[in-house]
Amino acid sequence: MSRWRGLTIVVLATLGLAFLMACGGSSGSSTGTMNVHLVDGPITGYQEVNVHIQSVEISGNGGWITLGNPDKTYNLLSLTGGVSEMLASGTTLPAGHYQQMRLILGSGNTVKLADGSVQPLTVPSGLQTGVKLIVSFDVAAGTTKDVWIDFDAAHSIQVVQAGASNQYLLRPTVWAYDKIVTGSISGKLTDAATSTGLAGAVVYAETLDTAGNARIARSTTTDATGAYTLDLLPVGATYYVVSQPVLGTTTPKAYDAKASDGYALSATTPVFTYSAAFTADAATGGVSGGLTPVATSSQSDAVNLLQTLTTGSGSFAFIVDSGMAVVGTSTETYGFATVPAGAYSVQAVRTTLNADGTTTVSTSTVQPATVTAGLTLTVNLGL
Repeated sequence: MSRWRGLTIVVLATLGLAFLMACGGSSGSSTGTMNVHLVDGPITGYQEVNVHIQSVEISGNGGWITLGNPDKTYNLLSLTGGVSEMLASGTTLPAGHYQQMRLILGSGNTVKLADGSVQPLTVPSGLQTGVKLIVSFDVAAGTTKDVWIDFDAAHSIQVVQAGASNQYLLRPTVWAYDKIVTGSISGKLTDAATSTGLAGAVVYAETLDTAGNARIARSTTTDATGAYTLDLLPVGATYYVVSQPVLGTTTPKAYDAKASDGYALSATTPVFTYSAAFTADAATGGVSGGLTPVATSSQSDAVNLLQTLTTGSGSFAFIVDSGMAVVGTSTETYGFATVPAGAYSVQAVRTTLNADGTTTVSTSTVQPATVTAGLTLTVNLGL
């Protein structure tokens, strides 16, 4: 199963497809300016994910203010590892507090698969008014606000099987950050036996809610030397660095998962370093199963693979892999391959796009999954 995670606007808050009544910027003659940047996280299984963005807008003064009209198709997979695209530059707008933005998408969205074939990427009709971004930031008079939009391609593409072909649906998961109030964690992942860098490993920055449930805040992949940087992490939260490297495609090599201690990012200490050596594990198996009821055309399902890992502050069930389920005509399935043998659990997360543009999220019961070498365990999930 692919490992991934990844559009980003620099704004202080988690974004989704929520459609809420927005509180616009305050009126007055004082103004500031805004820049909007686009980035993405890693995803496997695709060579390109091409999304046509016509414009980016912000809600203010009783209506929508256009920040930029790029009218351009962006390959999201080229916007990783510190690469970004400018959607809007130096746009003047009233100083004040803003709570909603949106991306207006155009036609011609496509995905290029691993085999080189190109397939259309369908945008649901519920997104015709734009991908809504719920934000919370202030634009001060005489200043420039830099906003970064992270279009999480890894959790934005739902595959729907129809006969011998697949239909690819865009279910945008978008995060936004105000870069001035973010920090980062960086380091290097190595092989414990050889000390060589682990290139192409997926790395997550995860937070824990009050009940101890993990959520992926940002993800990235290591470079050719095994180095990584998890940036755009809003300060005021504690982050854990989690990775279970699986390298290669023809003969994948898996490593046992690790999680760092928690790093509390603040305005005074926004940057941390975490490096780790991982142990290769030749004993691997898999987990797969079905989801019921099958997702409708307005729903998308992701499945998380969790493992309890010990940190300096305790033991927690962290997400070591995450992927989108595949919807068939009458069944829905998921799968994780090349998983080091051991005790895990799985949970499905369903997002429903409502008629008014809001979204509803529901989760399945967490089910235990013990992975045995050479076998694929079946665990079915109900939502």
